[in-house]
Amino acid sequence: MVEGVLKMAPGDALQVTWYGQSMFRISGGGVTLVCDPVGPSSGYRFEPMPADIVLVTHDHADHNYIEGITGSPDVIKSAGSHSVGGLEITGIPGFHDRKHGAERGPDIMFTWKQAETRFAHLGDLGEVPGPEVLKGLKGLDVLMVPVGGVYTIDGDEAAGLVKALSPAIVFPMHYLTPDVVFPLEPPDKFVNRFPGAIRKMTGNSVEVSGYPLPSRTEIWVLRYR
Repeated sequence: MVEGVLKMAPGDALQVTWYGQSMFRISGGGVTLVCDPVGPSSGYRFEPMPADIVLVTHDHADHNYIEGITGSPDVIKSAGSHSVGGLEITGIPGFHDRKHGAERGPDIMFTWKQAETRFAHLGDLGEVPGPEVLKGLKGLDVLMVPVGGVYTIDGDEAAGLVKALSPAIVFPMHYLTPDVVFPLEPPDKFVNRFPGAIRKMTGNSVEVSGYPLPSRTEIWVLRYR
């Protein structure tokens, strides 16, 4: 089932779909972009799909399954500015752990504007960014943030980050589900920090078109299947 609405430019359509772990497909403005395609060793599986752009936040098997993407997409897996498919994409360096990458290496946080909507996907962010990095994440419409702890920031840290950034829509990701093989935490700790602001969708996809964004942050919880 498709639910929910976001502000879009007239005539545009945008669809956000979650496939488990940190994998999202965002289609709109004539572009299909996939973030962190999840490999089958994670417990999640998806049918091969086409995309114009693939963002890979780090080279772990549950985030870099390029083999599942058909066609000839532009694959971005580095920090810096990238101009591809009519989008301006920025990769912001971060770390996959609380020891500046000493345990699990780097993580790249991606921001971009698609169909007049500004997105950020934080990958497996393992430590809360400092003030300078937070400046680059201000003004977001949609934020995709890990909340399952263990390998990333946990629910409380993710909630603090969301409150500091104040995006309109937040999609929690990378948390415990019946299918994932990793010992992650459930999303409850994060979700419970936002009483009255939770929208639990009945499906894994949200179609968005010409409606205004929420005036206060809402947490949109998608199902992955």
